[in-house]
Amino acid sequence: MNDHASEKKMKEKLFVFWLLLLLCIPLLSFYGRLLQLNIMKRLSTEVLTLGLGGILGSITIVLLIFLLKKGRNPFLFHLVWVAPLAFFLYASLPFVEKVHIALFGLFGFLSQRIFEQKMTAILCVAVSFLDELFQHFLVARVGDWRDVWLNVFSVSLGMFLAFLLFGGSPEQPVKSSIVSDD
Repeated sequence: MNDHASEKKMKEKLFVFWLLLLLCIPLLSFYGRLLQLNIMKRLSTEVLTLGLGGILGSITIVLLIFLLKKGRNPFLFHLVWVAPLAFFLYASLPFVEKVHIALFGLFGFLSQRIFEQKMTAILCVAVSFLDELFQHFLVARVGDWRDVWLNVFSVSLGMFLAFLLFGGSPEQPVKSSIVSDD
């Protein structure tokens, strides 16, 4: 199979996963509180935080190793300020809001891999806003501007990681070295 065909197949798989994630967002808005209460009855907040932190930390280490093996990346220095910002934000949030970082971060990451940069930004901000608007109309939930901003930060973080790893957009990858191969 040639590179173009395998890349197309990978994009199709990413798109299916992205659609499933997009469906999960309103489902978690609707059933999330009940699910959260059931899980928190069985596991302590500390265990849940450590579990989610372990998963996110493992993903971060794998991505960092990928970046280092990839070679020189002119945007790699941004990790110096983004990683501590994300870590301290994660550490300061209650568990319920840590799920926003994981869910919307993954959504931003996949969106960046599939769509053009402008479309990704518009789509991610719209989904972040619409999720909280949907919650505003649910009896057991509350739409909160703070959550909108947390969602937007999370999708931005995911988009940024996809940008660092794979380039600016699906059609225009960022050169992995400062010196061109010409």
